Amino acid sequence: MDSFSFMIIDQSNIVSVFEEVPFKVKNHRFQHIDPVELLSIVQNNNLRHNRFEKVNISIDHQTFTYLPKELYEPESWFDYLNFVSISVRKDDVVASDVDGMVCLYTYPLPVRKLLSTLYPTTQVRHLSESLFSFLMDEVGEDMTIFVLIHRSDEYLLVFEAGKLTLINRYYAPTSKDRLYYLLLTCKHRSLNPRKVYVKLTGTDDAVHELNDDLQQYFIHVHQIDWKNGWRLPLTVRNPMDLFEFYCIHHADHRG
Repeated sequence: MDSFSFMIIDQSNIVSVFEEVPFKVKNHRFQHIDPVELLSIVQNNNLRHNRFEKVNISIDHQTFTYLPKELYEPESWFDYLNFVSISVRKDDVVASDVDGMVCLYTYPLPVRKLLSTLYPTTQVRHLSESLFSFLMDEVGEDMTIFVLIHRSDEYLLVFEAGKLTLINRYYAPTSKDRLYYLLLTCKHRSLNPRKVYVKLTGTDDAVHELNDDLQQYFIHVHQIDWKNGWRLPLTVRNPMDLFEFYCIHHADHRG
């Protein structure tokens, strides 16, 4: 997590503002984000809560995990995430319900206090929750791996018999990295690459490059085309830069 991005959209689906503000100190761990710097960004960009009818906040980092709700034991909430990262602090762990699953992720207490003060009625989610909700419309009974490429990151979601069985986020800056994690996922879930369906979305260049590599191992490869229906400002050169915002917006209006 190395930047703070925000988008403002009106009731006519016109995107009036889209900005990405890099953090001064490059931190790949969300727990090290400085609340003072975050507050400065909010103030400098006039992002006060009373300006907006609704505010959605999404957190994107690697320290998260999912459990089926029927297997989730509330008293073990910290242990689940501690298996993912040994640096997790108890005060930083939060949980939320997602379509029969429980998503546990880190949301550092100082940042949580700041954002809850700035935006007291706001829905906060881990980005994976919005991606999960977005992809539900594409889920069938076939074994399917969804690959979402956004800049240097890759989300992989596995659905078997219509149920989510794996979700993860990887730092994968090259096509070879993305292919490696995809094949590793197949091995982990004992999926036959010749039988599993792979559905891709992301920036065109990244998808096309990966698609060429996938042909060596997979037969059923499809690209998900998404149309946000938004009128974008001229500052947005690549609509895919707004992909996570589209998923956040979709998830908020889906339920």
